[in-house]
Amino acid sequence: MKTHGEGNRFAVRSSSPEEDLSGASFAGGYETVLGVTKDTVLDAVKEAFVSCLDERVFFYKHQNGFDTSNVRIAVIIQRQINSSSSGVGFSLNPINNCFDEAVINANTGLGESVVSGMVTPDEYVVNKPNLKILDKRLGTKDQAIILDPVEGTKVVEGLKSEYALKDE
Repeated sequence: MKTHGEGNRFAVRSSSPEEDLSGASFAGGYETVLGVTKDTVLDAVKEAFVSCLDERVFFYKHQNGFDTSNVRIAVIIQRQINSSSSGVGFSLNPINNCFDEAVINANTGLGESVVSGMVTPDEYVVNKPNLKILDKRLGTKDQAIILDPVEGTKVVEGLKSEYALKDE
């Protein structure tokens, strides 16, 4: 059984070969469009593609010594699920560079609220060899973004007093 919005909505994502290099991160520089319908997919692809020409991308490239005349971007279309929780996972702890620890930042709803910085997410530090939670902190998740059958996505009140993920 499909829940509202699931199966008929798409995420249109952009990425660049320069996006995840060891000396630079273009995270947030390129556009992602969520909750896209078949009727609006072409406009969403254009919006994602044009983001490679954004002033902030050129400024960041110039500031970090990248060739601003070489514009490269890929745009993909993915079927979007109506996630109950999502976020970002780091395969090593970005705070202490520990290879035995993974860090997960999560919120209820779609991951965009975490990726965009809209909320302070829950944070979980996990020992990778034995999968034990070493530390977890409840974030101040005032808002969440969910799929909406009419609007595509919408912002709703977050679950401030509950963790977004179960320990298991």
